[in-house]
Amino acid sequence: MKHWATVPQFALPTFYSLPTSITVVLHDTGSAPPRPTAQPVRPQTISELATATSRLHHLRDGEVVLYRVPSSRNWQARYKTQTGHWLRFSTRKRRLDDASRIACERYDEARFRERMGLAPAVKRFEEIARVCVADMTKEMAAGHGKRVFTAYIGVIERYLVPYFGQRYLSNISHKDVTEFEIWRNQQMKRPPKASTLLTFSSAFSRIHQTAIARGWISDRVPIPKLTVKGEKGTARPAFTAEEIALLRDHLLQWHAGVDGKTGEMRRLLRDYVDVLFLTGMRQGTESMNLRWKHIEWHTDAGRRYLRIWVSGKTGPRWLIAKHECVAALLRLHRHQPDLARMDFETLIASRSEQLVFRFENGEQPYEFNHVFRRLLQELGIEKSPAGTNRTLYSLRHTYATLELLAGTDIHTLAKQMGTSVVMLERHYSKLTATLAAEQLA
Repeated sequence: MKHWATVPQFALPTFYSLPTSITVVLHDTGSAPPRPTAQPVRPQTISELATATSRLHHLRDGEVVLYRVPSSRNWQARYKTQTGHWLRFSTRKRRLDDASRIACERYDEARFRERMGLAPAVKRFEEIARVCVADMTKEMAAGHGKRVFTAYIGVIERYLVPYFGQRYLSNISHKDVTEFEIWRNQQMKRPPKASTLLTFSSAFSRIHQTAIARGWISDRVPIPKLTVKGEKGTARPAFTAEEIALLRDHLLQWHAGVDGKTGEMRRLLRDYVDVLFLTGMRQGTESMNLRWKHIEWHTDAGRRYLRIWVSGKTGPRWLIAKHECVAALLRLHRHQPDLARMDFETLIASRSEQLVFRFENGEQPYEFNHVFRRLLQELGIEKSPAGTNRTLYSLRHTYATLELLAGTDIHTLAKQMGTSVVMLERHYSKLTATLAAEQLA
């Protein structure tokens, strides 16, 4: 037996059309209604169906989808590439017909670019540069990045983005690069050295590689390169033996009475300067990545030497530290609470992964350049007699100068410092000529 019931009319959205009443058939078996054998699925209400329909639209056989998100009144879109990946973007339009037109245009352009062997999506230079900088910053924070990344980021933010920011990378021509280099030199107020030009070129190339890696440009698109040929830089000035003595003597008490991170930074600088001066290693990558496991004792002819493994600009190598360097390492060990419980010999044998140059809380200072510059200013030895600025790198040149004056063979010195004989002769030609004259006279 069947019972017929009439459901009264209820309000519906104006775009939805239904009869004025709905007839529902109820089955009666002569007893209570049968229980469902499965969990009932909650039916969508008319309003839910209408909302879903208004927020989701499929175009081009489902390969282009328009949708809305609660946080925006504009239509968002996504389309599928030939590789099956979905690319998403905002149409920046509120009207459905405007958004549909823009989404289809982007889809058609992407398909054309793919047929031409190009990447389906394009981004402006500034967007790519922002991602590139973020990637380098993350690498440095994780301890994998290079110290030179700081220079790259400075070049990108100060020069490359202000000039190329709103352009498309694929549209940059040789003429654009030439005009940029003229503008850059005007901003710098001097012709850049070859090393500076190399930094600019490397930063520009990293942005290009970021675009390729993210699929924003094809590796088949030719991108012009920045000029790297420039005036060769001169060797950074060294310190005299008297200035080194003044510097190291002042560092003995420079941290005294100074609290907090500033005082700890000054104390740490003393040991950093000593290690650089007594080994000839490069400041930056070689020194700041130094870990206790890289230091060991080496015995030769019954005599023990401190040997340090470093890796940097020219690859990994062993170097021999001056005996006096042990005192600096002992001080560093003493101010590291997590390692101070073991004696120095045990520490060296432990192959510890801990960094050598770090604060007592385990953190590592990002760099020592600023505090070292302040020290030189206080002592009045920031500039050489020729008027050039001295830096931490001057300690490496001081090491080379004093070794050559002491009669160290230039081939041995080249291996110790991780450089070439040609490079040493180029930077210290006057010094080597003087030594030869003294030997020959």
